[in-house]
Amino acid sequence: MLICSGGALIVQYRRLGNTDLRPSLLGFGCSMIASLATRHSRGEVEATLRAARDSGITFFDTADVYGQGDSERLLGRVYRDHGDGMILCTKAGLTVGPVEGLVRMAKPMLNVLLRRWSSARGVTTSTRRRQERQCFDPEYLRRRIEGSLQRLGVECLDLFLLHNPPINLPQRDEVCELLVRLKEDGKLRHFGVSCRSLVDADSWIGQSGVACVQVPLDRSRVDSALPILERAGALGVGVIAREVLSRNTQPDGSIADAFRPLVQRSEIGVLLAGMGCRAHLRENLQAIEEIVRCVHVA
Repeated sequence: MLICSGGALIVQYRRLGNTDLRPSLLGFGCSMIASLATRHSRGEVEATLRAARDSGITFFDTADVYGQGDSERLLGRVYRDHGDGMILCTKAGLTVGPVEGLVRMAKPMLNVLLRRWSSARGVTTSTRRRQERQCFDPEYLRRRIEGSLQRLGVECLDLFLLHNPPINLPQRDEVCELLVRLKEDGKLRHFGVSCRSLVDADSWIGQSGVACVQVPLDRSRVDSALPILERAGALGVGVIAREVLSRNTQPDGSIADAFRPLVQRSEIGVLLAGMGCRAHLRENLQAIEEIVRCVHVA
């Protein structure tokens, strides 16, 4: 399905696996919209989110730890005004411990400094990643999901993902039982897994209740991913592709060239792209439009 604006093709929609979700093929990755490494002002980021929604983008992907929870808070404000049709996807399972609250308190001042000294952003990001730990204790996940509901300002999450769990997760059965209960209680519509790799995704596809997997996937890895994509398609498990514009995807081509092999795989329901400003949004929308127009003409 296509949405039109002034006669121009803007966004394509696809069903995500066997779920009742029909997100925009181009999804908005929100990992950087409220982080210390964000290059743009809060006003520009919020304007970009609203412009994305006005352009027909409906899928917004975040996590409880993105921006110390501020990514979810910012999305919640946009949702209050543009919530009709928005699909909110969040994650939990990563933690940065007590430093999260301290960073959030200091963030307004740090953001100003880091925008002036761009080299410090990389140091800040790498330092934060060294603080990351994983926790998939069912009670911890339940509390984090409740927190996400509050920050997003919703009563039910459209899609919840475990955030990069290990293949041999000791509490796998207990975690899935928790998510099934939360779904039955009306807190989640669907749940799935954000995976560190395609190999990890293969271990979660087929797990009872898992509606979709999110995987790192760019055009250079499509061929190697075919067995996993085909298995997901056969089982009705949706696929969300992230890191679709990695550094090696565009040396000799455009954004459309990077998107095209992924768009051609019907198993992929969403291509996530980070869009920190309205210029990035326009570039990604134009790339999708170019691909869709070529298919439409053919």
